[in-house]
Amino acid sequence: MSGHRRGPRRRAIRRLADGQERRLALITALSVAGGIAEVGVLVLIVQAAVGIASDRQLALHIGPLELDRISVGWALVLALALTAGRLVVMLVNAAVTARLASDVQRRLRTAVFHAYIDTTWTVQAANREGGLQQLVGLEIERATRATLQLAAATTAACSLIILTVSAIAVSPLAALTLILAVGTLFLLLRPLTRRTRVSAAARSARELGMAESLDELVRTAEEVRVHGVARQRKDALAAEIAEIAGWGRRLNFMAISITGLYQAAALCVLIGALFVVRTFSSADVAASGAIVLVLLRAFAYSQQLQQLYHELSGCLSSIDAVDDAVARYRADVETPGRESLARIESIGFEAVSYSYDRGRPALSDITFSVVAGSCVGIVGPSGAGKSTLVQLILRLRDPQAGAYLVNGRPAAEYDVDEWARQVSYLPQEPKIVTGTVADNITFYREGFSPAQVQRAAVLANIVEDIAEWPAGYDTPIGHRVGAISGGQRQRLCLARALLAEPGLLVLDEPTSALDGRSERLVQDAIHRLHGQVTVVIVAHRLSTLSICDDILVLERGRLEAFGPADVVSSESAYFANALKLSRLP
Repeated sequence: MSGHRRGPRRRAIRRLADGQERRLALITALSVAGGIAEVGVLVLIVQAAVGIASDRQLALHIGPLELDRISVGWALVLALALTAGRLVVMLVNAAVTARLASDVQRRLRTAVFHAYIDTTWTVQAANREGGLQQLVGLEIERATRATLQLAAATTAACSLIILTVSAIAVSPLAALTLILAVGTLFLLLRPLTRRTRVSAAARSARELGMAESLDELVRTAEEVRVHGVARQRKDALAAEIAEIAGWGRRLNFMAISITGLYQAAALCVLIGALFVVRTFSSADVAASGAIVLVLLRAFAYSQQLQQLYHELSGCLSSIDAVDDAVARYRADVETPGRESLARIESIGFEAVSYSYDRGRPALSDITFSVVAGSCVGIVGPSGAGKSTLVQLILRLRDPQAGAYLVNGRPAAEYDVDEWARQVSYLPQEPKIVTGTVADNITFYREGFSPAQVQRAAVLANIVEDIAEWPAGYDTPIGHRVGAISGGQRQRLCLARALLAEPGLLVLDEPTSALDGRSERLVQDAIHRLHGQVTVVIVAHRLSTLSICDDILVLERGRLEAFGPADVVSSESAYFANALKLSRLP
């Protein structure tokens, strides 16, 4: 059982050390040098104190090292020199450790970001709200702290080993007592350390839940105020905060308890070691003083090592969380296609089905085809499968059965970059990013000239609005910064979708939340694209579908009708009823 528990811990530590072996070796060498210098300083201090008290020259005997007739002054000078050398060693050690921690943090964050971006939309959509922020923020911060703790533990362990070897040279009995005591304390405190790891993992899970709640609070802040549920939200968050504080209290108690227990045990062992030396050894005053100082410093390092081991165990759960997330992202990566896609001539579904679980399929046996330049409207009641169909058309998801063909070939065979240039999308709730108007139109894409940006704005019927803004295309906008209206946001994001002159444009409820004027401007923009771009429109407002060549009706995941509006109205009761309702005064 203990081997099973050690496995994840060792893997987590190896993950931290991956690619950092040289730095860790350098930290070890510097720690050994610093430990040797510290032992020398301790011995010189004791000898100098004895020399001052006895008014005589010193004789140093530490293992194989023997120096006779050293004056107190020279001993103190040598101690200062060793102290200065140790300081330089520790500063170099600190610089190497700092670089090690920053590199680990950069590597982990890069791995998470790259894995998340490269994974499929299916995995991204299943990611918990606030999960990615929690991962790259708090969890990787703790993993970075674990790196610092690992480096500090290396230094403490090296210093403890050097001091133990020195204690053996001065008094083997005292050194044996020290070794037995440190080993016993580690064994006795291991259950508490394991409990720390479990508690840290539980706290991380609660913190992820709170991150989701905070993200939800930000998204719904307007509704919270309007519906007067501020007190309920405060109470719910207070409960989550209290639960996390409870886990933090347990972790802090265990950390402080370990320190207190270790200090008490260290004093007892020190007293016992001195008793052993007094009973079974005839060491002189200088040797006895050296033993006391070495034991005190050795126990200080062993206490630091135990504390670091305890804290490191608490942080390793964060490394596990990062590794699990990266593995989950990398387990489902889209296989890149190699075929070029210069133009979209046709798209078609052949008996396509898709299900999110083993229950009722979201789409079942969908078959239709669309030729280039035509406009298709997709309608159906809520839950009919319209969003799933859109995601399949965009290649965000792959059919689980049947085939999605573009120009007669499976869509998945086409190069992803070329696909992105030929296929574009205007979501139901388009997002504005922090930046200028031009930044929002280009949307991180490079190589587009100002003339191309302006052309897209003209096609989207947003160019006149941009001309009225303070700095035109350089006007800063963003989420709750430089706010723009819903209609302007919709048309600005339509310009984003049209920038690369796509062959296929998918519009998801492009006018559902717009006023009459904004709806007309968006409809005019779509109408101008007719015949030039293949357009797929998901809409509840039948006025938006007036320019469509064909209508596709979905009900309960099945294609109920497909064709011109007059034909579909005779085949689909849902569409016929929708037409009737739309004509009511």
